Amino acid sequence: MDILDIVNRGSKSVENLDDSLRLRSAAYDLLRVYEHFGGFSVYAASPQAERVLGAAMMIEPAVCAGGSGDTVIVDVNIASGTLMARAARRLRDNGNAGRLVGIALHSLVGDYERWHVPELSELVVVDPHGEPCSIGRQATQGSDHRIGLLL
Repeated sequence: MDILDIVNRGSKSVENLDDSLRLRSAAYDLLRVYEHFGGFSVYAASPQAERVLGAAMMIEPAVCAGGSGDTVIVDVNIASGTLMARAARRLRDNGNAGRLVGIALHSLVGDYERWHVPELSELVVVDPHGEPCSIGRQATQGSDHRIGLLL
């Protein structure tokens, strides 16, 4: 896969959010993973993630944005983890000392099991290989441990 393929896949997953049914589906996918982190606040790593979070918060009003304490950082796409890492650094710079977990709806590159995003205590990839019902879950604290879960 070359850089153009990655960019096109990322653009396509963002364009899909223009369709209300796909946006709602993405919000439900996020909520299914988020339920494992009950009580965490949520924080968007990108403007595209803000759309999905807004939809999720309309579906489930108990989901609370804020970025303080234990926090789930959400993004639509992940390729290298840079946006998640930057969002985590912003939270830390603003005094958040809680646990930070990343949730990405789509992986744009393979081999996500080897990613290390040191700013996060855990990274969850909802759609690592184009299969909408699988979750790739990885602890990022020096472990390459992965648990497959079905939604």
